[in-house]
Amino acid sequence: MQTHRVVLRMATPLVFNLLLNIMVVYTDFFMVAKLGSDAIAAVGMGGQIWMIYYAMLALFYTGGNAILSRFVGAKEYIRASIALSTIIIFAVAISLPLIISWSYLGEHIFYWFGAPKGVIDLGAAYIKTLSLVAPLMLLNSVFDTAFAAYGNMKTALFIKLFVVVMNAVLDYLLIFGHGGFEAMGVKGAAVATVISEIFSFGVFLSLYLSGKTIYTPMVRFSKNLLLRILRIGLPAMADRVISSASYLIFTGMVLQLGTAVYAGFQIGFRIEGLAFMPGTAFAIVASILMGQGLGEKDPDKSHRSVMVSLYYATAIMFAVSLAFMFMPEKLGGFFTDDPEVLHQAALYLIIVGISQVPLGMHFVLGHAIKGAGETKKPFYISILSMWLVRIIPSVIAVYLFHSVTGVYLAMIADTFVKAVLYWRLFRQGSWRTIRV
Repeated sequence: MQTHRVVLRMATPLVFNLLLNIMVVYTDFFMVAKLGSDAIAAVGMGGQIWMIYYAMLALFYTGGNAILSRFVGAKEYIRASIALSTIIIFAVAISLPLIISWSYLGEHIFYWFGAPKGVIDLGAAYIKTLSLVAPLMLLNSVFDTAFAAYGNMKTALFIKLFVVVMNAVLDYLLIFGHGGFEAMGVKGAAVATVISEIFSFGVFLSLYLSGKTIYTPMVRFSKNLLLRILRIGLPAMADRVISSASYLIFTGMVLQLGTAVYAGFQIGFRIEGLAFMPGTAFAIVASILMGQGLGEKDPDKSHRSVMVSLYYATAIMFAVSLAFMFMPEKLGGFFTDDPEVLHQAALYLIIVGISQVPLGMHFVLGHAIKGAGETKKPFYISILSMWLVRIIPSVIAVYLFHSVTGVYLAMIADTFVKAVLYWRLFRQGSWRTIRV
């Protein structure tokens, strides 16, 4: 029962934090959906492009969490403080290249995937605006990870709650031109996100400098700790970057089937993303408690924490699967009233509903294994399954059969394969003896 209480105490605020986090993106998507299918496709594909940037954060989240949670578990708070300072300094050092690279990529990826001109113009403006705040998004992720590593989920929750409200108000004013502001359309959604991220960073930085956390504010750089973080984080980052790039290719193939199909896919994907946030919360908790248990030199405690997290995640994802399969039109109707787009969204939800339980297993076990510091084997599993089970069959489905159903079936097959392989890897128990 003690493990259940710990897991639930950490997961409950984290569920709401993740839901609020994704609500920032979904508010943008929901409001621009009123502007038509080109706007939906632009923000949808723009979000997929931006996911490659978010994948880079795995370097800090996975590597940082594995080190920080172990130091916290061992009660070595000064070493944890030095590690956090090292991560912050390194994050700042790589920030400028991120602004330049994403400003360039944001405009050209739409061309490379052959998007219609209307989608290209809107999407490029969206990505170029977001690129201005890329470094702050990175640093916000660093602070979020650092707070979570010692079980402080509530601080990020309260920050995100304010950010969601701020972003929603700014979306309303800037996208549609209310309150005396110029109607900026899709670009207005990006500007609202930029302002919200600046606010979030200011609050995180103030809390860190105030000394009200377990971390002592300092400017210390440890090459040894950075190398340890990179050794864990780089494979995780490579996994996420290649997976995100592969997924971008995957979504680009869906775009070839028409704007209405792609808009429906994006709506279904957004609904799925919102629904599996509780499962993601338990996955993150599993990762943190895995690291803390190993830091205490108690792998059995880590095992119990992961299994309890898995139990709750799969139970929630089962309920999600039922909602997807039995009320897809009602869920899609929150985003669009276009009959063709709604039909495509419903098709997506019905098919992916089959894979929600294995998706929960994939999340929890994958996060837990990476939280132990094992990132190379998950990298191989992720990339091989993505390409052999999802991408290649999807190419056949699109270019030979012009079938979006075949694409979605390949997608859920990938989920089942990953769930089975992660389960086997976790059961083998090699994570018990990993040194970070």
